[in-house]
Amino acid sequence: MADFVDFSSNSTVIGLLLGLTVVAALVWGAFSMRRQFKSQLRLAQQNMLVSSLADTQEAAILVDVNGVVDFINPAAEKILKYKIRSARGKHYGELFTLIDSLTHHPIPWLDTAKRNDRPLLRNALLNANGLNDLQVTYTVQPILYEDAEQPCYMVMVRDQTELHAMQLRLDHVQMHDPQTMLLNRKSFELRLKVAIDQVRQHGVKHSFCLISMDQFKLVNDTMGHGGGDMLIERIARMLKDEIDVRRDILARLGGDEFGILFQEIEPAVAIRAAEQIRIKLEQYAFDWNKMRQRVTASVAFVPLYKLLKTPNRILSEADAACRVAKAKGGNRIHIYKPDDQEILKQRGNMVWLDRLKKAFEAGNFRLVAQPIHDLRPAEFKKPFSHYEVLIRLYDENNQPVPPDEFIPAAEYYSMMPRLDRWVIRKLLQTLQEITQKVPRPIFAINLSGQSLDEPTFLKFVLDEIQEAGISPGMLCFEITERVAIHNLELAQHFIATLKNLGCSFSMDDFGTGVSSFGYLKSLSVDYLKIDGSFIKDIANDDVALAMVNSVNQVGHLMGLKVIAEYVENDRVIQILREIGVDYGQGYGISRPIPIEEAVRNHVS
Repeated sequence: MADFVDFSSNSTVIGLLLGLTVVAALVWGAFSMRRQFKSQLRLAQQNMLVSSLADTQEAAILVDVNGVVDFINPAAEKILKYKIRSARGKHYGELFTLIDSLTHHPIPWLDTAKRNDRPLLRNALLNANGLNDLQVTYTVQPILYEDAEQPCYMVMVRDQTELHAMQLRLDHVQMHDPQTMLLNRKSFELRLKVAIDQVRQHGVKHSFCLISMDQFKLVNDTMGHGGGDMLIERIARMLKDEIDVRRDILARLGGDEFGILFQEIEPAVAIRAAEQIRIKLEQYAFDWNKMRQRVTASVAFVPLYKLLKTPNRILSEADAACRVAKAKGGNRIHIYKPDDQEILKQRGNMVWLDRLKKAFEAGNFRLVAQPIHDLRPAEFKKPFSHYEVLIRLYDENNQPVPPDEFIPAAEYYSMMPRLDRWVIRKLLQTLQEITQKVPRPIFAINLSGQSLDEPTFLKFVLDEIQEAGISPGMLCFEITERVAIHNLELAQHFIATLKNLGCSFSMDDFGTGVSSFGYLKSLSVDYLKIDGSFIKDIANDDVALAMVNSVNQVGHLMGLKVIAEYVENDRVIQILREIGVDYGQGYGISRPIPIEEAVRNHVS
């Protein structure tokens, strides 16, 4: 029998096949459109990235997960000496290497980035074609394109050669006295700190000698300041000839004061060396402009005992011992001994201890506020809104006592934490009256190292702010570099905690410390206060002018607002404006005013 084809059944199959073909075509079309869309989106992302990096000063290198270069911007072409067409497809290691500046080992920045351990900003040395150990900063950022399974990584590199060179020059200026080229006080204090640690840990025998000229004021009065400067320079050369430069450390500590650290010799030997120096000075006749002046010196000799735990304490005891020598007629050595009654009498600290206790009980402390004002001409005309809070002590006759008299005594007897707590509590109570929000006033509070060292001080500050109920943004805390580096980790924690609350921070007395910029990078401060010793001479001292200009430039590169202290007249204000310093503080702007008056200016 013949086979028959069931056309009705085949028609059904054909219909199904046609339907499936249409569906498949639609699905494929949708998939193709989506893939094309993603491809276009990725291309748009790449174009946007390339466009954004075309004019940036940082060198930008984009690599895939294996380190193969996909893109470099014009800045990278310039620094790496590679065009993008030559760089693309090469492993980044063929183009450049980032080196750790401390260990001098290559930095595995790509591996670090893959672990999501990405630094925000880090220093390094860059080696590339024709470049060796170029000072740079770098940061790494992952970039994930649309439809990409793995991210690419963008490393941004910035040349810091100019900044590094400027820092080296400034560090040298900061470490040395510009007139004698000897170490200055701040750098000498660091050497003292190292010597103290050696005495405490290893029993090494060091001694400190403070030399203060007896007739320096007379020389200035009779021969003029030019003669005084020349005398200081000659004394500096003479002292340098008298020490063993391979072992001993010589510094100029102040106007007419020098310090010598006799290292690793018996105190008896060091005393003989100090006596020889005294005799040499006694025999010296200073000739200037057909005038002659005999000079002598009062000398304090301080063996470094374990109980002398800080450079400040050593310098303080030496200063007291030197005053004893001067009180006895000068031209002699006074040797410091623990519990030296002559020194205690000279210091008068026992009297001050009692006076300070009574001042707290009687409420003889008051707060004043000195304006810190924007120097831009248009802003300069506006009312004050930024102040530094200062403490004043009044005696039983309601007469002001200079801070230079009671602050050293408070430091000596570890009463600064109590003083700082009083300032903070009193200020915050007063600030409760402020109702003005625009512009919100800022009040800067000085903090001592003793307070920062107290484990409970940070909690006290936080509790007082919460209890007062004021805006933390009105508070700025001022610390000196010396205080910060005494315990860097503690200072960083203190700053981070209060900044997170909304407070700001200022680095005070900047420019007088050693490696200031190095420590500044480790401290998240908002303001930089240039030490007044540079500002007061800025109109007639080229070195001071250069120093202020350099500190201002680096401060701005770090994103900080710069404040100049000791602004005494319109000429200084004009120079600071030309340099570009942001704020000024001093009698040329305003004398300190009672805190109550400052607060009233911000009550709506």
